[in-house]
Amino acid sequence: MILPERFIRNMTELLGEDYPAWRDSLLCVPNTGIRVNELKITKDRFRALWKQCGGGDLEDIPWIHNGFFTENTAEFSGHPLYQTGLFYIQEPSAMAPAENLPIAPGDYVLDLCAAPGGKSTQLLAKLGGTGLLHSNDISASRAQALKKNLELAGAENAFVTAEPPEKLAAYFHEFFDKILVDAPCSGEGMFRREAGMSAYWNEKGPEYYAPLQADILARAVSMLKPGGYLMYSTCTFSPLENEANVLSLTKRFPALELLDIPDQKGFSRGVLPGTEKCVRIYPHRMRGEGQFMALFVKRDLASAQLVVEGSALASGGRRSASAKRGIYEKNDEIYLIPGGIRPYPSLRYLMTGLHLATRKKNRINVSQALAEALREGEWGKEFNMNAGDIRVEKYLRGETLYADDSEIVAHEPSLTRIFGGVDPAVLFTAPAGGRKAARDKSPDRNILILIEGFPVGFGTFDRGLIKNKRAPGRRVL
Repeated sequence: MILPERFIRNMTELLGEDYPAWRDSLLCVPNTGIRVNELKITKDRFRALWKQCGGGDLEDIPWIHNGFFTENTAEFSGHPLYQTGLFYIQEPSAMAPAENLPIAPGDYVLDLCAAPGGKSTQLLAKLGGTGLLHSNDISASRAQALKKNLELAGAENAFVTAEPPEKLAAYFHEFFDKILVDAPCSGEGMFRREAGMSAYWNEKGPEYYAPLQADILARAVSMLKPGGYLMYSTCTFSPLENEANVLSLTKRFPALELLDIPDQKGFSRGVLPGTEKCVRIYPHRMRGEGQFMALFVKRDLASAQLVVEGSALASGGRRSASAKRGIYEKNDEIYLIPGGIRPYPSLRYLMTGLHLATRKKNRINVSQALAEALREGEWGKEFNMNAGDIRVEKYLRGETLYADDSEIVAHEPSLTRIFGGVDPAVLFTAPAGGRKAARDKSPDRNILILIEGFPVGFGTFDRGLIKNKRAPGRRVL
């Protein structure tokens, strides 16, 4: 690996006598990991299920309560359980920021620079189906991957937007209880994982990213309610992008107080005076790539106002929200959204709550996202396969399956958990005109397809055949 000479000088000055150990660590194979999706399964149950499906022993990541080290990510990405959303493949250090952002039930949480979704899915699980997760990425193409990962994780209460932070700040003044800013950075902590990043560093290094990060952080402060928590993280070593931004932010906003992050074996602390509560992760001290974290609380409303020329921050603080969820329809698409919240027409949304179904002529087509949010026993008819069943691969490819009548389990549907007080009849109400035809093709004809008891999509069953209704974008070719 060829490193920029200026970067080498910076790291020599930063690490001192630790520099040789860090340099040698760049020659080691990067660590990889998976994080169990506790929205769908507990860590212990996943460990047992993995072994039941022929997997080996799993080694705990010490600083992540639901993470495991892995040696071969291909073993996991190609496994049928991956398609059920039971785990997310994620670099071990990258799990630390969301792990250390305290989330309470009912919180409104913003992940401001969220794609591709690793930290968002982690925050989603911590919310446990309550409150709101608003995930944003300025890139619409990257936000599409974010949306897919949230749906696969079983999101019921998430919005996804693709907007610059300053535009969001105009709509969500002091709205969120918790905010994560995993900011774009020079990526110095990922050099051994992505060799091309070191060459890119010469073009856009710390001097380019530090002002951008400072602006993003200021927007985040304006969207954080008094008493709320802000986590700032990067995957770079540069003090200019890390500790210098922390000091500048607390100077600009006196209401922000830097908080201590619980210690873990191998954690290093901030390198500038006044940043000792910040955390650094180095690959020669821990089994992960480079990471920086700083946690703040916003203490005082009056002294934390953001004034930016040309901006029009909305007033009024957090909107009221009822526990009951609501139905939102747009262009024949039906969504279930957290109570009291409606999308702003002028923002670019890619996801507005849980996409339930699409109205099309005289029928209602239930969505892939609904299937992924359901749990075993909640839909009226279900077909469950073991992970080793040869039909699993066929279903994931989008093929038709053979099945016996005895394999289809029928019971009373139980959609209360998902709908939260909203009448689920919206899924079974025929569109205007053609009521008989709509009844013949309504959602109650669909069966939920599961692998090891975890949903992966819908199908329709007729005379021994299951017609595949898994979304084309989810098919494994």
